[in-house]
Amino acid sequence: MVAVEQSLLDYFQKACSSIGNYDTGISNIILLNNTFMYQCHYDVLKEKILFNEDSFNWIVQVKWDDCADCNTRKTAQSEWIYTCPISHKGEHKYFLVIVYPESNKKILQILNLIAKQLSYQLVTQPNLKSLFLHSKYQQQITNTIEEGYLTVDQKGIITFINQIGTSILGLDVNELTGKPLLGILPNFNPSPLGTLQTKENWVNREVSFHLPKGKIHLIFSVTPLFENGLPVGIVITFREMKIIMKKLESLVSITPIFQFEDIIYKSRSMQDLVKTAKVAAKTESNILIEGESGTGKELIAQAIHNQSQRKGKPFVVIDCSSIPRDLVESELFGYVDGAFTGARKGGRLGKFEVANGGTVFLDEIGEMPLEIQVKLLRVLQTRTITRVGGHDPTPCNVRIIAATNRNLEEEVAYENFRLDLYYRLNVLQLTIPPIREREGDIPLLAKTLVEVAANRSNRHSPTISLETMEILENYSWPGNIRELENVIERAILIAHDVMEPEHLPNYLLTALVNSDKRKPAQSINLNNANSIREKEKELIRNTLDHVYWNKSLAARKLGISRSNLYEKIAKYNIEQVNR
Repeated sequence: MVAVEQSLLDYFQKACSSIGNYDTGISNIILLNNTFMYQCHYDVLKEKILFNEDSFNWIVQVKWDDCADCNTRKTAQSEWIYTCPISHKGEHKYFLVIVYPESNKKILQILNLIAKQLSYQLVTQPNLKSLFLHSKYQQQITNTIEEGYLTVDQKGIITFINQIGTSILGLDVNELTGKPLLGILPNFNPSPLGTLQTKENWVNREVSFHLPKGKIHLIFSVTPLFENGLPVGIVITFREMKIIMKKLESLVSITPIFQFEDIIYKSRSMQDLVKTAKVAAKTESNILIEGESGTGKELIAQAIHNQSQRKGKPFVVIDCSSIPRDLVESELFGYVDGAFTGARKGGRLGKFEVANGGTVFLDEIGEMPLEIQVKLLRVLQTRTITRVGGHDPTPCNVRIIAATNRNLEEEVAYENFRLDLYYRLNVLQLTIPPIREREGDIPLLAKTLVEVAANRSNRHSPTISLETMEILENYSWPGNIRELENVIERAILIAHDVMEPEHLPNYLLTALVNSDKRKPAQSINLNNANSIREKEKELIRNTLDHVYWNKSLAARKLGISRSNLYEKIAKYNIEQVNR
């Protein structure tokens, strides 16, 4: 609005004709006399000067004295500009008020430029505030997300919350909107409204609240909103910790698929082991599983978990030998925000927290550093964990199944393992025998592994010859089932209908030749490893002759690549014989 003296009316009409149409959001420039009575107005959109007194009679109802410094500046008769918000019949408007003497002839020519800038600042800001804090579309938008969403104005009043948010808090929307945030959720310390001063976001901060539905543990993120540097309010998103835990389970834990029925055995030693393990599964006691590498310690642990009362809960595997020494504590117990340089903002849950209610499988427990053994002992004693950099203990209901290929009694004697932790873990002890001591189990295991490997590679499942099976049964298998599985998988790649000795790796055959345990009257020709090479050379030559030296077809029949076939032809100096 422009308040001018009556003597400028003629100039106003001339000057307005030169003003272009700017999209300022203000539709009229109004000319008043020195008593603030309507004279005429310029319609910016129509680019016309109009006289319509009836439409602007409300002008006289405006109390201009309510505007800051209005009387003082009028008395001074000086040139000045200010803005004034006016409410009339429930409608809120902003006015640009300019008072100037007759001598200033340029004021009308720049009026639209001023209005454009001012209207952007004054009109756009309330629209943004309405969009974020009062928008009628928020309900439709935010009900598509899987977390609570609420907006709070700069005074701390809740202006909106979505349906998921009300469900999480267990409160009706009418109990929340229009109420102070800290009155509903008083446990914030510091207050999220402080982000309007710091201008820093909150990311995944943990807060617990006591509400009518009970105690809830939430993860909050807060984003402060500003327009032209002025605070508008904050947007808060939140999720229940138990939902976060379930999502983390899929990332940190594995799905324990093995049951006792999946364990292949007929030996007496394994019968006794499985019987004891089934009894252990019904208890809540910690279990220590000992055995050589590759004997299937994790398989037994999964079977125990799946037959226990914790079935369906997390099964978290922690390989104590693979975690860097300086990260073991933070991996196991988590850390709080700012615990150390490089810590993720908002902190991080440890694997013990993720496993709450389930089972923690500590593989290779003998590799755990002594300083971490002390903290693990405290967890087992108190059933609580404290994050790195934190002070508040968190209840932790987990069952420990530990495994090692070391002799922990010897490690205790060498002071590499704490005696008190050993007793805590060794409530129930299971020792898995190596497969060389499991009489009658190797044929069962080998046949099963052949079927599994063949199905995995979409190949025909070959049978195992008697000679090959005798080799498998007489080998010492230092790598146990894991080594047997690798040997079988390699053999079926080159075997056809029958897995013969020549399909086994040379190191295995050489070890048997040099072993004193080999039976003296073997029916297989294993006087030395060269006999195996001769068999392989003969197999390759016969296959090439059978397909008329079509090397691609021969490679497919042999189950090897063409490049591998060429290498073997060169290695054995195999030449085509013209017939």
